[in-house]
Amino acid sequence: MFILTPPILYSTYQLIKGDKTKTSLDERSTLDLYKNFEWSDKHFVEVAELSTTYYDFITWRRNDYAGETININNGLRVTSKPDKLNGKTLNYFFFGGSTTWGTGVDDKNTYPSIFSKLTRSHVTNFGESGYIARQSLAYLNNHVINYSLLDMSNVSVVFYDGVNDVNYRCRNEFNGMGTGRENQIQNLLKSEKRFSFMRTFNQMKDFINLIFQKYIHKDTSNLYSCASKKKRALTVAKSLVDTWEITADFVESRGGKFTAILQPVAYYGNADTSYLNLTSNDEKKSLAAQYQAVYPIIIELANERNFNFIDLTGVYDGCNECYIDFNHVGPQGHEILVSKLISYL
Repeated sequence: MFILTPPILYSTYQLIKGDKTKTSLDERSTLDLYKNFEWSDKHFVEVAELSTTYYDFITWRRNDYAGETININNGLRVTSKPDKLNGKTLNYFFFGGSTTWGTGVDDKNTYPSIFSKLTRSHVTNFGESGYIARQSLAYLNNHVINYSLLDMSNVSVVFYDGVNDVNYRCRNEFNGMGTGRENQIQNLLKSEKRFSFMRTFNQMKDFINLIFQKYIHKDTSNLYSCASKKKRALTVAKSLVDTWEITADFVESRGGKFTAILQPVAYYGNADTSYLNLTSNDEKKSLAAQYQAVYPIIIELANERNFNFIDLTGVYDGCNECYIDFNHVGPQGHEILVSKLISYL
């Protein structure tokens, strides 16, 4: 009976957890800003179906997928191509997290796709959910090495960062330069030791954790520390600006152009988000405080170093149909964003 406990617990765990990916409606798909987009429900169903694989250096990447609203080939979200290129040879590489990847929109309405259409340029979307700037730099390194891009004179590299660097690196459980999955991967490796306690009782541990998450209130007011610790906020901001500078040196040394963009977030700026519950609990209020603490330092540091970057934190000011949550936007938001990008790039 003792040996059978983990499988039994796992079955119970699955019953409690349920199959959310196929039965639960993502509330974001019902927002008014999607009323003219019939694909919204399907899009969030497909998002929930996506899986990821671990890779050295870049940590994770989504697996290939063929859907109605989402298509991924060789780990990259498909970007719509213009009917006719503008005749110039410049290639745009967009890097960033899930906003660049395109959570909340179909393939045609990611901002790299809209940029490609309006400028009639060749665009590649290297974005990936959860990526911080250092992961984007690692992926760029991989791409340059794999394709021997010694001459990047026809390449414009754009990093669209800020949200994930603050969201993950301000968390108390993260130290140093790790990603948002460092602890998880370390724990999985520990549990793989033969006859280890963790390997034998992982299902029991997951079951117990689920019970705590589902039925026991967890204090999340101390989840983040950048707002209360100036040194931590400075470390996070410095890491991002340092990464931008290193990437700029790397790209420009090969003749390419590099553009760093501080991306907008609903907690920093004046967009109309009254239709969203963005500060409805302690965790959300704490998260808001992190951006209010770190973003000004990012801007200050970059300016002190005379590092040329684009501050788009106010790009959605006044918009009442942009955000679908604290950082992702719908098609309307991406249209506004691209109109600004074109003037800068």
